[in-house]
Amino acid sequence: MKKVISAILALALCASVAVAASGCGCQKSGGNPVTSNSSGPGYNIEPTNPDLAEGDFSFYRLNDKEVKVTVYKGTSKNVEIPAAVGGAKVTVIEANLFQNSDIESVKIPASITEIQKYAFAGCQNLKEVVIPEGVKVIGVNAFWNCKNLKKITLPTTLEKVEWTAFSATGIQSITIPESSTFTTLTDKLFFQCHNLKEVTIPVTITKIADDTFSECAKDLTIKAYAGSYAASYASGHKFKLSEMARDGGSQQDGGETPQEEADYE
Repeated sequence: MKKVISAILALALCASVAVAASGCGCQKSGGNPVTSNSSGPGYNIEPTNPDLAEGDFSFYRLNDKEVKVTVYKGTSKNVEIPAAVGGAKVTVIEANLFQNSDIESVKIPASITEIQKYAFAGCQNLKEVVIPEGVKVIGVNAFWNCKNLKKITLPTTLEKVEWTAFSATGIQSITIPESSTFTTLTDKLFFQCHNLKEVTIPVTITKIADDTFSECAKDLTIKAYAGSYAASYASGHKFKLSEMARDGGSQQDGGETPQEEADYE
């Protein structure tokens, strides 16, 4: 008898759960969903804030005024990211957006404030990138392994460039912008940049990781003002130092220390 009563109670409980589920609205089409990843039969689940689409791109709303670009569906090798869509500014380039794609050039709009991790990693045909004023953050490995990327222009608005962001690229020289908001060159930032021969570092840089230039070219020259942190770093890490004059030139006499064998074994 106890088994029969238990079975009846179990059936009643299941029936009440089914009735409650039927009234939750989850199976209604066109309504806002309760969840975005249900796999139940008959469920029509869509994001509460659905992606926007325009041209070859898809976007996700961050708020009423901003979106991030999340998908590139085009075939053009010369890409121009739009500055606005649906009345909102495009402010973020999503992680992995162009990773391992065959794009050859990209125009980044001034509306962008963040380039997330791996955004352009492995883009072997990318040769030059201008990161516009307004960008504050560049994520981990954002341009990692872009073997033919020879030139990167950085903005003065930078606040943080995360580790290995430019590692294993083909850059030959780079100028770090003078900025009160960007003061640190992080771990392995230019790791294995074998073609990097010259880096210009302003007085506003006050911290450089020991392995920022690990496994770069043996004849790498750091251009810096005499007495600056970068000049001391170059000497302390046995990089060739070219001291800059205050007019932007360089002092060749007595302003260099010889480069020794690479000491990042």
